[in-house]
Amino acid sequence: MAVRAHKLMPPSLPWSIESALCKDYLKGFCRNGDACSRSHAIYRIVNQDQSSQAPTPLVSQNALDLGPRVSAKDDSVFDHDGPGHLSFRGSRHDNDHADIREVRILPTADEILSQRPSYMPYKDFHLPHFLEAGQSRLLDTLFRQLRYDSTESIIDACYHACQKLVLSRTAQLPTLDNYEVRQDTPKGTRYHLFWEVSFEELIFDDVKGIIIRISFACPPFLRGRRMHTSGFFEDGMLLGLLGLDNTDSSLSVTFFETHLRESTDAMQSRGGKGMRAAIQLSFAQREDLEDVRRMLYYFKGILTGRFVLIEFPKVLLPGFSWCLKRLQELYLTHNIPFGQQIAPTSPFRSSVQLQPPVYATKSDFVYDLTLLQTPRDRTVESADFHLPAFEAGQDNEIRSMWLRELKEKTTLDEGQAIALCENLNRGLAFTQGPPGTGKTYLGAALAKAILASQSKATPKPILTVCMTNHALDSFLEDLLKDGIMKVARLGGGSKEDWIKPHTLRELSSKLKLTQIEQSNLSKSRLCVEYLTAQGIGRCEALCTSDLSWHSIQDYLRLNYPKIHSQFTTLGSSDYNLSELRLARKAGGFAFYYWSEGGDINNLRELPSEFAVHLGVDISKYFGRFGASTVENLLGKVASHTELQAKLAAADNVWSLLLSARRDLIDRWKAELNIQVLVDQLVEIHRRHQRAVKSKRAASADVDARCLEQRVTTTACAKHWPLLQRLNLQTVICEEAGEVMEAHSLCTLLPSVEHAIFIGDPLQLRPQVAEQALSLETDVGLKYRLDQSLFERLMFPSQPGIHPVPTSHLSLQRRMHPDIANISRATLYPYLKDHESTYQHPSVSGMADRMYWFDHRVPEDASDARSPMSKSCSNTFEVEMVAGLVQYLIKGNAYDLGDISVLTPYNGQLASLTRRLSSTCSVWLSEKDRESLINDGFLSPEETRSGFKTEVDLLNMLRLATIDNFQGEESKIVILSTVRSNADGRVGFLKTQNRINVGCR
Repeated sequence: MAVRAHKLMPPSLPWSIESALCKDYLKGFCRNGDACSRSHAIYRIVNQDQSSQAPTPLVSQNALDLGPRVSAKDDSVFDHDGPGHLSFRGSRHDNDHADIREVRILPTADEILSQRPSYMPYKDFHLPHFLEAGQSRLLDTLFRQLRYDSTESIIDACYHACQKLVLSRTAQLPTLDNYEVRQDTPKGTRYHLFWEVSFEELIFDDVKGIIIRISFACPPFLRGRRMHTSGFFEDGMLLGLLGLDNTDSSLSVTFFETHLRESTDAMQSRGGKGMRAAIQLSFAQREDLEDVRRMLYYFKGILTGRFVLIEFPKVLLPGFSWCLKRLQELYLTHNIPFGQQIAPTSPFRSSVQLQPPVYATKSDFVYDLTLLQTPRDRTVESADFHLPAFEAGQDNEIRSMWLRELKEKTTLDEGQAIALCENLNRGLAFTQGPPGTGKTYLGAALAKAILASQSKATPKPILTVCMTNHALDSFLEDLLKDGIMKVARLGGGSKEDWIKPHTLRELSSKLKLTQIEQSNLSKSRLCVEYLTAQGIGRCEALCTSDLSWHSIQDYLRLNYPKIHSQFTTLGSSDYNLSELRLARKAGGFAFYYWSEGGDINNLRELPSEFAVHLGVDISKYFGRFGASTVENLLGKVASHTELQAKLAAADNVWSLLLSARRDLIDRWKAELNIQVLVDQLVEIHRRHQRAVKSKRAASADVDARCLEQRVTTTACAKHWPLLQRLNLQTVICEEAGEVMEAHSLCTLLPSVEHAIFIGDPLQLRPQVAEQALSLETDVGLKYRLDQSLFERLMFPSQPGIHPVPTSHLSLQRRMHPDIANISRATLYPYLKDHESTYQHPSVSGMADRMYWFDHRVPEDASDARSPMSKSCSNTFEVEMVAGLVQYLIKGNAYDLGDISVLTPYNGQLASLTRRLSSTCSVWLSEKDRESLINDGFLSPEETRSGFKTEVDLLNMLRLATIDNFQGEESKIVILSTVRSNADGRVGFLKTQNRINVGCR
């Protein structure tokens, strides 16, 4: 039987349009409770248009093939036939659309099974595309390229895992005692595969909604406490549940994120026998109700199938999903600032004339440069120092005069002074700076000048963006040292203690809320709280065979309203807020008491039992007059129950004997539709996620007020909605040459009038996973995903496009001139040396401060069975490095912390780690460590010592790949280039950008 994508049955829950139901109850909390005149029944909400027509499902011919999957190794594999319905052969799969707003971020099962090449647009505007040149075309191109780069490894791993799952139907399953977790596809994609998956439990989280707890066969090396130190199932890691349906052998793939990993100890009570571990999973696409519904159907046995669990090493969904979502939103609005420069509507662009930012064109505007002056100049009476905004092409003599003043009154060198002047007077400003030329210093100076120049009545925050946490912290530290204390850091990437008081969370917690803010936050929290309670109750109900109130309440409301009214708590509008919050938790107390044979006349005498049901400490809830709030609420519940029982007359269920009650419960249980109960939980999950979103919006109002008048630093794509509220005018992007163009566009909010990009496109480019999209390959030259916006506009690759004017920094303060000569001879002929660089001491024990060692010893032979086959290593160079390190240390002139060993290859980094850790303490960056573990080069135990602390930094040798060392410094750098072979192959070392970083 062919394996095709699973088609989910339609939901059984009745539908309704939103306007027909109680608006407050849909949001999560209705103050009138069961007394509300509008319906509180759980319906599946549909739009007016959806109620009259059902979508026609795509009939797909995609099916699993047990042979190798097609992957993009050459240009012929990419398709240029047009996306979706624009393709002459029709849509490739159910996620192939012409409009990128309709494309799901993560792949579908049908997309995974598709063997047709992906549509991939060219980046150059003069090459064919189904859209005209302009913003739409650029956004479409960036979205499709970035999504392919982010999801191709996921698709490749899922396809390979599906093949293994299908083959396991006829072949012997891996034994529980020992099976290979680490898997490699024919393309070389590494993933982790776990067998014998079982559904264990449903949990409801107050933020993420439904959580599914599963168990799986745990290999020996992960059993017991080893799970928690293994590096597997880290918090937030992307996972996939891949299943084959027992009925039609169809494939389903549902993506999750790790919520909580549990060891084999957690499964002992469920018969795990030390051989099964558990993990709690939150849905990666929580808004996709079909994903949620499918998993719950399998959980409850409505559907049955066999599942495997896939972990995708190094893949974190927020790393690409936020950016892709922003591109989809921008595609709708077409609102990119500087659109004509960034996405010209003509494939030919004449010489670019950049004007000052709009805010600087007012007649009385001047830039205040007082903070940039030297301490001596700030103390004189005429301390104020202002610079007017210059129009493009204005008198050069006037500009020269101001540049002379900048150099005299500030610590800026000539190149920095020119760049500062040009950056302040260009709405879209680019500055290139070779290594050590003070790019971060310039960025901080620009931020100080722009902040000081704003209107005191209506100041605007500045957004600063850096590629690394280290660079961002350095930027903020410089501002704080100059007395700019109003800074806010979004995100928690910093490990510096001094940053904490400036984080958004800390600042917001100290902000006094307005009455409106307090009201909005209180309402939103109440809605989330109530829906969470509903979700918890319904999850618990689906996890047990006993009939619970959450299972039966909607059934009774619709079919036996008189009986239903005898069990409700009636949280009416005359309750105070404290009582209302408890009343919502009280649902079902009367039902549970009745089902156990309780007497209605004794309801008032159960305050302790009632408190346990509410989950509260009865001693902590006292009302205004000393009486317990819990007792007051219980009295109201009892009064309401007594009244409803009396009104029910012949339908009074409280008069039944226990045996009759149990018979009635059994009848209700038999009449219940399990699929309806599952669909109701899915609808609660949907409402809960909408309430969580509303709560975040209420918090964002507070955060936005907190960020006003501050320098703000952030991950822009994730915090886009918050940043839009700030009406930002200025953004400063550091390390712009390393930032993908798609991410750069996420910094350009619609309100931005002044965008400053600082970096060096001649150093490392953005990192891409798929080499078929990289300009470092012959195929990728047409796509150039790893070409930053900075590089594309500074060095246009297509004819007829003129470069955007760029400032250049030229005075380096980092390297001794002998070392800087390498940069001058290759990429930066204009580079000058600051006088301080001549004072660097000579290298103790070495005749020259720079030494090239040329050898003819071949690199290590590749073993196809080893992870090292995916990289390169050279044992001879490892031993040479180890000997050189020992020689330098024994001279007593250097500590281990003064030395850094660099290499371009993970394979060599692993060999160096093994060798050098046997003789000294080494540390790896977190990125290098994770890469070595995830690619199978080293085990977590072999890298465990690789953590830097302030205490032991001087006694640890730094090992790093070139790509993860950019922006850092060391007294002594040893570079192992690895490559040595008879064919003269140098791999990606032919790329000048990478060598530039290694040799500077």
